[in-house]
Amino acid sequence: MFERILMMTDLTDTSRRAFAPVADLARRQKGTRVVLAHAVVGSTEQYFLDSLIRAQIDAKARAKARTGLDEIAAELSAMGVDVEPVLEIGSPFNVVPDLVQRYNAQLVVLPTHSQHSLVRRISNSVTARTIRDHVVPVLTINDHFDPKTWAGFGPIVHPVDFGDQQRSGLLTAEDFAAATQTELQLVHVLRPMNLASIYDDDERELARIVEQSADDLHGRVEAGMAEVLARLTRVKGQSRVLTHNNAGVGIVDYLSTVGAGLAVLPALGRDAVHTQLMGSVAEHVIRYAPCPVLVYDRPLFA
Repeated sequence: MFERILMMTDLTDTSRRAFAPVADLARRQKGTRVVLAHAVVGSTEQYFLDSLIRAQIDAKARAKARTGLDEIAAELSAMGVDVEPVLEIGSPFNVVPDLVQRYNAQLVVLPTHSQHSLVRRISNSVTARTIRDHVVPVLTINDHFDPKTWAGFGPIVHPVDFGDQQRSGLLTAEDFAAATQTELQLVHVLRPMNLASIYDDDERELARIVEQSADDLHGRVEAGMAEVLARLTRVKGQSRVLTHNNAGVGIVDYLSTVGAGLAVLPALGRDAVHTQLMGSVAEHVIRYAPCPVLVYDRPLFA
């Protein structure tokens, strides 16, 4: 499935949350190697220092982090995973792209804290840069994910927004579902009809119009979802139209309700505006999803 997986670790228990999903992926293909990497700041931002002093600072930083990295690598190795621990000097923002190229990684795993700066600044974070600059899928795992209750990657949930990335999103979700032999669930979130947007003096007539409009819209979306579902050729699937005031909250609630094993979301935009405004829906799901979230930019195995 993936010959090289790059997993970043901050040497905390958050990293261990990713063990089960990473081990599952690694076991599915003989020869898969997980590059377990930790970035040490060291003297990265101390350009004014003498090179010898900077080298000493870096050596101490490496020595301090090495024990923790080796311990985490040993735990992952005990799960039957081929692990290569890598310790780099620099910020994750720069280290991740370098490692992706060096090891030709096809997937990056980023365990994150929900309140960590990586997630708070997700639009210009390591996640965004990895996807935007290197076209590599990113698997994010936050601290709402409980590996003890995780039963595997199924079902996989893919929110459909009927936008420009609909086709690539469907292919990515289907690729992953086929590779992991799981069911694919397509969902679309509709906001309840806003009464204030329709004016009529007769309240009963207003209520009738609102109800009819909502039914018509729901029916059109269901028909559109059925068309998208019909494009699946390799996996079993189903579609569902949800109603919620907040699409991000609605998706996270649905992930919890169905016990989803993975959510598949579109990548960030490539221009400056879209990169800064990733979108509250995707960001909310990445922060609070009870399962791993795969952020894509193209079909996995195209």
